[in-house]
Amino acid sequence: MNAAGRFTASVLASDDGLPVAVAPVPPPYDANTIAAMVTLIKDFILQTQVRLGLTQVDEVSVVVSDRSRLICRYFDIEGRAFVLAIIAPPQLSYRRLTTHAIGEIKKAW
Repeated sequence: MNAAGRFTASVLASDDGLPVAVAPVPPPYDANTIAAMVTLIKDFILQTQVRLGLTQVDEVSVVVSDRSRLICRYFDIEGRAFVLAIIAPPQLSYRRLTTHAIGEIKKAW
């Protein structure tokens, strides 16, 4: 997935921020920090859902000044919540690759 999407980093984490699987993450990124950010984003999502009455959120994207993105894709397997977090360079497609990866993760689980 990282090679095909030219993603800078990717981490599969539990919804409480514990890394489950990590692709090699180059400096200055840190897999544990990326996984921990998942909990902060999850808290933001929950507050947004409650306050705005939104239904279940399956993705959050944070775009930074150079147009690269931190993308968190949320999904469940057998009642357990997971997040696939990737850092994608600017202007590159990621949705199809991450959807395929999530499907493969579900099959392997």
